[in-house]
Amino acid sequence: MKSALVLSSLIGLGMSLSAAATELTPLQAGTFVVGSHTASVYYTDRGGLYEVVATIAPNADLGGAPMRFVGSLGLGQKQTISFGKFGTTTAPHALELVRDGDRLVATVIDGEVASR
Repeated sequence: MKSALVLSSLIGLGMSLSAAATELTPLQAGTFVVGSHTASVYYTDRGGLYEVVATIAPNADLGGAPMRFVGSLGLGQKQTISFGKFGTTTAPHALELVRDGDRLVATVIDGEVASR
């Protein structure tokens, strides 16, 4: 699996909060507010694998540079971009990306994020 991603392989079952899922189609970008960051996600179909590109940027008041993650998803695979929990006052956040048949489903997850 091609991966320049800082990704967990899977979100654990112990999630405290979960936002509604959003379906994306090829080359349709989705924008998500993930805690104090904004994420933009799109994908292309590369012969059966979905090449997923996610750009995460801190909100303007935080400063800092955006980060770009690129990875591939086969049928039934998931990737989770997890960030936050830097110190004791920052809640963890994650963006879960799931390849479900011919669609990509993105879900913002706030709260306790477990990875393996």
